Amino acid sequence: MVSKAIASLSDSDLSYLEKLLGKEFTQLNEKRSVFKAKNGYAHDGDSKVLLRLMEAVRSQKKILTMPKW
Repeated sequence: MVSKAIASLSDSDLSYLEKLLGKEFTQLNEKRSVFKAKNGYAHDGDSKVLLRLMEAVRSQKKILTMPKW
């Protein structure tokens, strides 16, 4: 079930949100790589959260483009 606030976002809003999440995910992975190279280990941190959010945005975009019956 999707909240009314998310359901009211347009395709361009969702694309912008997806773009922002993608940039944040990239920055997080770069920081993680540097940390791992420096310390020899790394933890997932928020990367799984960002992946879930990106998947939710993609799913909502897909729902917007599905034909209504």
